[in-house]
Amino acid sequence: MYPLKVEIEDELDELVELLRDWRSGEELAARFGISRNAVWKKIQRLKEMGFEIEARKGKGYRVKYLPEFSVVSVLQAIKAAKAERIIRRVYYYTETDSTNNRAKNLDAGSLVIAERQLAGKGRLGREWLSEKGGLYFSIVLEPPLPIEDVPKITLAAGVAVADALLNFKARLKWPNDVLIDGKKVCGILSEISGEVERPKVIVGVGINVRNPVPDGAVNLASFGVTMEEVFREVVNSLVTRYVELCNGKWEKIRQRWIELADTIGKRVKVTAAGRTYVGKAIGLDLDGGLLLEVDGGIEKVYSGDCFYMVEGLKL
Repeated sequence: MYPLKVEIEDELDELVELLRDWRSGEELAARFGISRNAVWKKIQRLKEMGFEIEARKGKGYRVKYLPEFSVVSVLQAIKAAKAERIIRRVYYYTETDSTNNRAKNLDAGSLVIAERQLAGKGRLGREWLSEKGGLYFSIVLEPPLPIEDVPKITLAAGVAVADALLNFKARLKWPNDVLIDGKKVCGILSEISGEVERPKVIVGVGINVRNPVPDGAVNLASFGVTMEEVFREVVNSLVTRYVELCNGKWEKIRQRWIELADTIGKRVKVTAAGRTYVGKAIGLDLDGGLLLEVDGGIEKVYSGDCFYMVEGLKL
């Protein structure tokens, strides 16, 4: 379960694009300003990643087979989103326990992604089914925000994913789920590590693309999208919303969360900090708390489990 570690400046994505046609080792060495032996080493790294590379004397190298999704796809998405200032290196696992676990000891600017998680995590220690075919990744951030504003990152990430999946009519369920047709397609888990004065925030995202899902969940298989397409849209949207949040545009994000909310207007049951609230969700407060109308009064909760109520039954 060792990862492929790739720095953004490694240029493996550019190498793959060049190798769509025959390229000599000499040509590639000149293009990247490296030796022919270094070119050979890059070619070997691509082979380790599942790329099939042809080599012919007098012609050079050419990609014969490209994996549908790989660390190169990740690099291309990061560069397309101009996210290099936020994500500077990628750790790519074919299989690991949890991307959030792998991210905890890494520096800010790291992205951990896995094809499959053996112990994917949801909120409150719950298991997140993470079979191959889904997108499972975590980003290590060091936000320039006061500690009381850090929970807003999860809400901003939810807005980002829902916006990225807007063509599929995605909606938000408080506090951290993205729904399609009332079923969960994405979960987001944010965790804090490091020093209180300068905390690192690990934002974990799990999106059902073509993976098998349990009852009550949905994937994107019927929409005919690829892993690469979904990842590109999500990364671009995440970067946009994170930059907005760091630049003081929380109110813009909050209003967008309200527009995308599936929860607001519904009768809900929320369990939080040992208490249970039953009432109508009526809004998202300025500080990110969910506003509930309970027995004629207003209660505000910042985290917890939220269940929709229908004729006294929870969904």
